[in-house]
Amino acid sequence: MNLTELLDRTASRWPQKPALIEGEIILSYAGLVQKIAELASQLQALQIKSGCRIGLCQPNSINYVALTFALWRLKAVVVPIPMECTEKELSNIAASMQLEAILSEKPRGQSVPLQPNCFLTRLTPASPPDNHGLNIAFIRFTSGTTSACKGVVLSHETIRDRVITANKALRIGPDDTVMWCLPMAHHFLVTIVLYLSEGATIVLARHVLARSFLEAINRWRGTVLYAAPFHYGLLARDSSGASLASVRLAVSTTCPLPQDVAVNFQARFGLPLTQALGIIELGLVCINADPAARWNSVGRPLTEYALNICNPDSDGCGDLMFAGPGFFDAYDNPWTWREQLMPDGWFATGDVGRIDKQGYLYLAGRKAAVINLAGRKVFPEEIEAVLDRHPAIRESRVFGRVHPHLGEVVEAEIVLSADNASIESLSHFCREHLASFKIPTSFHVVPALLRTPATGKIRRVAAAA
Repeated sequence: MNLTELLDRTASRWPQKPALIEGEIILSYAGLVQKIAELASQLQALQIKSGCRIGLCQPNSINYVALTFALWRLKAVVVPIPMECTEKELSNIAASMQLEAILSEKPRGQSVPLQPNCFLTRLTPASPPDNHGLNIAFIRFTSGTTSACKGVVLSHETIRDRVITANKALRIGPDDTVMWCLPMAHHFLVTIVLYLSEGATIVLARHVLARSFLEAINRWRGTVLYAAPFHYGLLARDSSGASLASVRLAVSTTCPLPQDVAVNFQARFGLPLTQALGIIELGLVCINADPAARWNSVGRPLTEYALNICNPDSDGCGDLMFAGPGFFDAYDNPWTWREQLMPDGWFATGDVGRIDKQGYLYLAGRKAAVINLAGRKVFPEEIEAVLDRHPAIRESRVFGRVHPHLGEVVEAEIVLSADNASIESLSHFCREHLASFKIPTSFHVVPALLRTPATGKIRRVAAAA
């Protein structure tokens, strides 16, 4: 099985239907398949073949999509590399994943131009990669449950299964136009692949400022929004009076949805934001079908998945375990088969959460990030949600500092919203919104929060400044 078969099937049904829109460029499904074939021919002439691991470091674009499918057509393995990675981080990923080439926006050494702003650089890994006989399509880094980077290995068959399962809940079809603004290096499988498999049109938003984004949504009559709370916050603050009359589904992803964003967005547009739980090892496992009543829930598990809360405390909060189809095939570096990690069929996500009486899941935070203060569990994400609402703070990271008597105490790193922002009122603000034991004992002002290069998530194990 090859994922290009899903796209070919769609193109045969709706050849002239727009597949991708970028600025004023409208590319049909037939045009996309042709572009993929041309790129595959070029790559094949450069000795890219079955099993080769190729790093893809490109900005969001039609070319990103076409290059991915062209590599898959040749049965090569795609390893996405975020554009924000430094050269050192890129080199580390290349060595760890035994990449044999990188497709990047700029030339490196003896690069070969493939097309404008796309260069192929050959690499010589220390040892040839071993794909262990697996039909691998995709390997993506993740910090996983241990905060140690590793490659999540996904076969063509696994991705197909999770796409089919996810769409039973999302119900994407040929009448949908999806507005896209997230980095493809972080989001591609149960999004771009799914949309193209079902005949939807994808509009690549070039600008995400509220006014221009709204104009694009209404120009192309977008029906599905897939964005981060940051984007929805911008839209909620828009005062133009523009509506979102064509939108049927607005999915909030990448991080927890703040209450003020959920409330303000619904008040502004009359449309609730839908949270979902997607995990690179598992796919889309939960989606909230009742966001108006439960804005802070990621929803119930999809019918194909089983959810278990292990070791619950007195509030019913415990470790999240899932079982179901489309789970990852293995971890790479070192290679570890899925069955070795979950012999009973259950995957420990590393998240902590609880389920209400109606079966809706609420996330409390990451197990590895939980702060233990004199026997109390403190979830950094809860405190960060409060801190990030303060006008002086752009973003924050809460962590535990070892204490000789209390176990840990709560501290925070904060990035100010402006150079002259005042944080004098911060402790008072925290006292209004948090229990006394949750208030950070120290605030460290930093220019930026450290993030993992592969996922862009806050690096929880970083030392305080």
